[in-house]
Amino acid sequence: MARVEYHWIIMLNGTAGPTQTQVMLGDHGLVTRDPAVTTRKDIVDELVTGLRNAFLARTGTLLENWTIANFQLEPNKLAGE
Repeated sequence: MARVEYHWIIMLNGTAGPTQTQVMLGDHGLVTRDPAVTTRKDIVDELVTGLRNAFLARTGTLLENWTIANFQLEPNKLAGE
């Protein structure tokens, strides 16, 4: 099983609170996965869940009506250079 380190960037756009305030949040980082058993969709689903959970923990409010404003996932080619 060959594992690959990926660099990712994600931004979500949505609404929060009773006034449905417009919110944009994002994050970036590294994730290591086996591409033979993990799809791009698996990774984005994990990241969206993590970002929404972090927003809820930080604000006490759910991020609703969310969409993915930006998502990039690329092999971290600089890691081995």
